Amino acid sequence: MADANKERFDQRLAGLGKKNDPSRRVEKRVREDGLVVHVVKPDYKKRGLLPIKGILIAAGLFVMLKAFLFAELGEVEYLERVDGLKKGGAVQVSAAFLLDADPATRAVATFLKKTLQ
Repeated sequence: MADANKERFDQRLAGLGKKNDPSRRVEKRVREDGLVVHVVKPDYKKRGLLPIKGILIAAGLFVMLKAFLFAELGEVEYLERVDGLKKGGAVQVSAAFLLDADPATRAVATFLKKTLQ
């Protein structure tokens, strides 16, 4: 029969091993009773998580930038400039692909035109 104290000791020992591992992030927090405790922060790189919020915010800002340029320059001028980029090198062609007007850009640009006038 396993000893309950031995299991608790093994758990505490494993916790101390995590806190003393130099590859882990440990944060000190003060509890309500004034005791300072060490909290092991999760390692997102090992779990393979992507910062989904950051990616969505960056994509939204990029669409807003495109829409602002589309609204400011007008459809004809904007498309002429994108076509000019399509005639360049590999970097310009990839930029033209990203900057090409899509339905989201057109919708936001229409809203911006109405708002800014």
